[in-house]
Amino acid sequence: MKIDLTALRGKRVCVAVSGGGDSVALLHCLAAQAAEEDIVLSAVNVEHGIRGESSRADTEFVRALCARLGLPLYCFSVDVPALARTAGEGVEEAARKARYRIFLDLLRRDKADVIATAHHAGDNAESVLFNLFRGASLTGAGGIRSFVPAESLAYLFPSEESGPALAGKGIARPLLGVSKREILRYLYENSLEWREDESNADAAYSRNFLRREILAPARGRFPALDRALYDFSRAAREDDEYLYGLARACLEEGEVCFVSEDAPGPLFGRACVLALRSLGVREDYSARNIADLRALAKGENGGAVHLPGGIVARREYGRISFSRPAPSQVSREVPFGEGEFAFCNYVVQVFRTDEPAFGEKGTLFLDADKLPAGAVFRLRREGDVFEKFGGGRKKLKEFFIDRKIPQRVRGSLPVLACGQEIFAVCGAEISEKVRIDKNTKNIFAIKLAEKGESYKCIRT
Repeated sequence: MKIDLTALRGKRVCVAVSGGGDSVALLHCLAAQAAEEDIVLSAVNVEHGIRGESSRADTEFVRALCARLGLPLYCFSVDVPALARTAGEGVEEAARKARYRIFLDLLRRDKADVIATAHHAGDNAESVLFNLFRGASLTGAGGIRSFVPAESLAYLFPSEESGPALAGKGIARPLLGVSKREILRYLYENSLEWREDESNADAAYSRNFLRREILAPARGRFPALDRALYDFSRAAREDDEYLYGLARACLEEGEVCFVSEDAPGPLFGRACVLALRSLGVREDYSARNIADLRALAKGENGGAVHLPGGIVARREYGRISFSRPAPSQVSREVPFGEGEFAFCNYVVQVFRTDEPAFGEKGTLFLDADKLPAGAVFRLRREGDVFEKFGGGRKKLKEFFIDRKIPQRVRGSLPVLACGQEIFAVCGAEISEKVRIDKNTKNIFAIKLAEKGESYKCIRT
């Protein structure tokens, strides 16, 4: 059984060992080559609390194996069925997350540089079919990754720290190109014992069904099936990663992400996925969501699509914006006067000045003596009207459209108003009624900033 250990050379490798044949073969093979490859070896066993005494016997088997090999072993026991009930998810998914939590904890506590799992070519074939049957993109067709950076898994546990402790570390699959037949041959040639997980025969689990009912008969007709699917998945992953690299050029990241609506189809969908990931949505989106975004790009300006994670996508003048709506502050009013205050995603600063710097980005200047008593800062309301600088009275909604201020921004942008008369749209324009002239003595400046940023004009 040939394994390329180049990626593990000189590292501290902790092998995930269940007691099954695959993980036993991997541990034995690495132990035989550890000194030659300068690998510091250890093992980890996770008892999932699913199979009762049989599962605990597997753990004791792993303990004895590691003792014979002289390897340190980290043992953990988790009540996966209880976790699944609490999270409202399947047992398989809960078990996967439980393992990843433990693996990440070992890496975070610097017990190893790499966790090595015994996924092989047959597992990869199952993953490819499983993903395709569920309706996957090219990413799903890429099957199992040979290496997963630890930091890319930290999103599964948002309440736990990732930080520099996980940098450069991850989960490796050294057997991914090795067939089950090769693994069995290695076990027999080295007279190795292993434990059989009786749940592997339960076709109620989707992967067991694929393994027993679909792949096993197919291998009789197509002996090279695993290798063919492995080669296909590697090519699909390579193409997919290349396209994602190109898609980044179509994406502008920030608290609000933007994707160019005229990006080529293969790049548009991937740029949308990158936008969702940038805003913290990693797994919950679907092909239906991407289809909705494609339709949005061809629809009317201002159209919106609601996405997982509370994200709203809008078509904004040639781009699709992705953002989380700010908390509603519709009823809030702040009397006009000096000071600094927040509205939704913005901060407004108001102060007197004797030397207005006209043209300063994000800053408006007005004659405060021309403001009526009772003027307040608030958010837009139905029926608001605005006499823009230079003249021309119109509804505030029409002003927003003329200035191409995105619909996403309009509902959270502070305005200075008295009744339904608007005297300033913060960050955009003042009313003709409060413009400064040669007789102005009481000049006020209004600066607008997005929270956490320097003062600037509205992002459009």
